[in-house]
Amino acid sequence: MLIVIDVAQGRVSLEDPSDFTRFSVDVVGEGGGEAGDALAEAVRRSGIGRLREDGEHLVVDPAALRALAGPAADQAWDEGFSGMCAYAATKGWMEDDGVTAHIEHRNEAG
Repeated sequence: MLIVIDVAQGRVSLEDPSDFTRFSVDVVGEGGGEAGDALAEAVRRSGIGRLREDGEHLVVDPAALRALAGPAADQAWDEGFSGMCAYAATKGWMEDDGVTAHIEHRNEAG
């Protein structure tokens, strides 16, 4: 799964919702690499989760992720997501309020 946050547009989308072998955030849009305030605002408005203090990780709310997955979020999705979370827990990537995803920055909207 890849969460895409378009800072310039303030839009959050989900690519490959049924790929449970990867989980990250791609920030795109003008100033994506240095727009911490804009990123924080996009995260806040979207309700996807919260930025960690390190600025390099997003703690993703499972309910918000499920909503982004849309029709793909069926029983099989729930099972795959549960398995992904169980694996993440063994790596220390789970927090009380969600699963942690690494943030990467692109300079161009895509």
